[in-house]
Amino acid sequence: MDAVRHILPDPRQYHPQVSLTNRLIHHAQSVLDAPDAGERDMWRQALVAAIDEMLQRGELLSISVALAMVPTQACYQVVWDGLRQAVEETGGARAQVFAMPLVLVAGSRSETTLPGEIADVAGLNALLRQHGVFAADGDVALSGALLHPDSVVGLDAATLYQLTRKHEAARDALPQQAAPVTVKEEGVFLRYLMGVAIQRDGEPSPLRQGGAVGAWGMPVMKLLGEQLKADGVTLFPIARPPLPVMQALVAGNFARFEVALQVFASSQIRRLRELDKEPVAIVSAHDNGELHFTLSARGDERNWEAFVWPLASLDNVKLIEENFRELMAECHVRDVHAIAELQPESRDGVPLFFTADDL
Repeated sequence: MDAVRHILPDPRQYHPQVSLTNRLIHHAQSVLDAPDAGERDMWRQALVAAIDEMLQRGELLSISVALAMVPTQACYQVVWDGLRQAVEETGGARAQVFAMPLVLVAGSRSETTLPGEIADVAGLNALLRQHGVFAADGDVALSGALLHPDSVVGLDAATLYQLTRKHEAARDALPQQAAPVTVKEEGVFLRYLMGVAIQRDGEPSPLRQGGAVGAWGMPVMKLLGEQLKADGVTLFPIARPPLPVMQALVAGNFARFEVALQVFASSQIRRLRELDKEPVAIVSAHDNGELHFTLSARGDERNWEAFVWPLASLDNVKLIEENFRELMAECHVRDVHAIAELQPESRDGVPLFFTADDL
């Protein structure tokens, strides 16, 4: 495997010359510039307090402006973490509004629609309780509707802030409009199951958040496969650990593209090897905020394929590059290239992708 690491530039647009008169950016940059842990914590608390005041007033515009105008991704991360903390942590009893991302890898020769709900959601909740994801006696449960990412994004930070403080009533405000997946040929789809865990004052959380998928992964995959099966469809449902909604949206989006890249790569590598050609893997960063991946062969202008990863604000370019190199190593692809210079989105009006003969 190529020994070089972290070559790709970050193609996202930041505002390094932005005025620090923006209150939230000033606090976040002060966190990053703090000389010691004490001062760093002081500025972080000031940031969270400022965001909390804005959320109490339903003032989302100032928060959105700060996130749009950050000078670096590190600053974005600090502001976002402050926002997440203000939304999720009340310091006492609260409703933990959470979501479990589901990545569905599906294939079908004819157009087929999968069920939009988990009919046996009680069985799914019991399984998660059995494996300790939900506390045995905790007030916590998922609903059965498969939600489109857009429905979950519709719960903005101000709404989540209010729901967190509504306790049991938060359940009534969850989105319920199921979004069935329609499959034709092969695709990778993202859906969410949402739920609420009631955190009692002074008691441990009834929900185990994040971490690795443990022993519950396979039985949950089996149950979901049975619940969502449809004639003529090959389905691999991949559940990610439950997280508070803001974090689940980030994790789910990353998981979707990570799995889609794996599916693309395995299919194209197999195709090239069936043609008795050795795959060449290339990844490049483009000025429209995308990473472009190609798998091609030298001397072959026809049998190449491309994959595009549009970077979200919290995606880690170094991690994506590293994971791609590891994936290629697992697939025994030795010829792997990352292009160090930032590239234009297109050339002569055609989206720009590099293949083996361009090297």
